[in-house]
Amino acid sequence: MTAIGQDMRSALEILQRENRITRVEGSVDTNFELAAVLAQCPGRSAVIFENVEGYSVPVVGNLVDRKNFALSCGIDTSLEASLNYINKGIENPITPLVVEEAPCREQIITENVDVLKTIPCTTFFEKEAGRYISAGIIIAKDPETGKRNVSMNRLLLLGPDKLMIGMSPSHHLHHLKEKAQKIGKALEVSIAIGNHPAVLVAANAYVDLGFDEFEIAGGMFGEPLKLSKGVTVDVEAPAGAEIVIEAEFIPDELYEEGLVSEFHGMYVDYGKSPVLRVKGITHRNNPYYQVILPGRYHEHFIIGAMAIETTALRNIRTAVPGVKNAYITEGGMGRSHLVVSLSNPRPGEGQKAVFAAFAHCNLIKQVTVVNDDINIDDPVDVEWAIAARMKADQDIFIIPRVRTDRAEALVKEGTVAKIGIIALRDANALPKAEIPEEVMKNVQDQWDKYKITRLS
Repeated sequence: MTAIGQDMRSALEILQRENRITRVEGSVDTNFELAAVLAQCPGRSAVIFENVEGYSVPVVGNLVDRKNFALSCGIDTSLEASLNYINKGIENPITPLVVEEAPCREQIITENVDVLKTIPCTTFFEKEAGRYISAGIIIAKDPETGKRNVSMNRLLLLGPDKLMIGMSPSHHLHHLKEKAQKIGKALEVSIAIGNHPAVLVAANAYVDLGFDEFEIAGGMFGEPLKLSKGVTVDVEAPAGAEIVIEAEFIPDELYEEGLVSEFHGMYVDYGKSPVLRVKGITHRNNPYYQVILPGRYHEHFIIGAMAIETTALRNIRTAVPGVKNAYITEGGMGRSHLVVSLSNPRPGEGQKAVFAAFAHCNLIKQVTVVNDDINIDDPVDVEWAIAARMKADQDIFIIPRVRTDRAEALVKEGTVAKIGIIALRDANALPKAEIPEEVMKNVQDQWDKYKITRLS
């Protein structure tokens, strides 16, 4: 297993060695142009913009792809490896370690704070309200228990020291804000930008309020995640973060955001959202700024998908012990479509798996259940299972008016119809015709001896 660090720079070093970085040397403007270039960069490598107009700060995008995640975490690129790695973090959480000296505090700004002057906030889509910070990890503490909550929320730049923060009333952060307000406190937050892929995925984990997501990151790393104390707030941030914005909620101040893109690639209007006052900014010497291209783009999908599929698998296993793997598809927008594989399922267990998935995550609205001989991260193999094993008159069921998330594209009165597809072989299924497994493996191991030439 490759030795790894805890920060974005260590991930970039690994990706550089693996030829998984694209460098953009030409000048780009943060006003739509950077987003347009990022959207059209070929392949799935990380992208570094080295010449951002008006800034000396390089911008990193497309950091998290499934292969990039595996390489930067020192694991193999299989779905099972990533599920096990993330699950290890949840099952074996490690308490973070607060250190006195941290790279993220090499430069400290507490006077004349100006977010836009310091970092290249970006405009993404034409009908949105302005410049957004899209890769910020938000850290807050429960005002009563002191336990951390870590999440990812969009941040709209309103002024030199003001940010609107987008969050649903159902989010844990919203509960902490309300709790603080009831006892007469302004909830403080740290916003960490430029983080290791494992930290980004941990921040998106679907766990109960009070479960410190930084403990999950530590569990993945196999050692405590190093944190640094705040300068103007009593909230820690990852010591290796590139940039940290320290802020607090302004009581009772809301901002009408207007249209904003969602993961499904369409505009929504969520109305008013809370506002933060920035108290300070700290950063590494010569920092990188990280961008996640929102809307219908693969990094936005994958960060959420990897977190959801891992916790969904854990939840399904409590109902169906024979579940093998779970996979959130990219075509399902990294949120909505789940494929589940079962080992030797008994009658009715496919349906139980579907219901367990719906119960776990409001955003999941289609679950396809297959046998464990299907590669669930291969859409062709999954479609084959549907074509060969699903009996449409028996194996498709639709559940109307199920509770969903406000971000669902077709939400109506907080609900949406959900669908289960059972594509399991039955006792009368025809056997699969396959080349002997040992021969297939021998050929693969000796591939070079065949001296195969591809004709153009």
